[in-house]
Amino acid sequence: MATRSTPAHDVSGAVAVAMLRETVLAARRASRDASAVLAREGASLDEWMILDVLGDEDGLTMSQLRESLLVDKATLGRRVDALVTRALVYREVDGVDRRVIRVYLSSRGRDVLARLTTRLAAQHEHADAPDDDQ
Repeated sequence: MATRSTPAHDVSGAVAVAMLRETVLAARRASRDASAVLAREGASLDEWMILDVLGDEDGLTMSQLRESLLVDKATLGRRVDALVTRALVYREVDGVDRRVIRVYLSSRGRDVLARLTTRLAAQHEHADAPDDDQ
């Protein structure tokens, strides 16, 4: 038996879709703008996000990082490898379970994270400032 939609359902569905579209577009704009700021500093959005997550909770496993960042194993591995090469993070074997590898921010990584976060915050404040032309 087919269900019939009512005008109220059609309107609420259309509103939900419009809100979803606006949310996705806002996320794309934010990603584009943040990527541009980070590129000027020699970092990618993924790299900053890894540093930022580790800044909140250091010593995460790769699985925990993957869950936090919603990225696949191969992508995360490449990004963490790049950060290790630049001495921004380091890996250590877990003290309890030697099969587990944990990722930590280095002191240099903390400095870079602070600088990148400051740049992103400044860009965000500038983007939110009202135009004088209006």
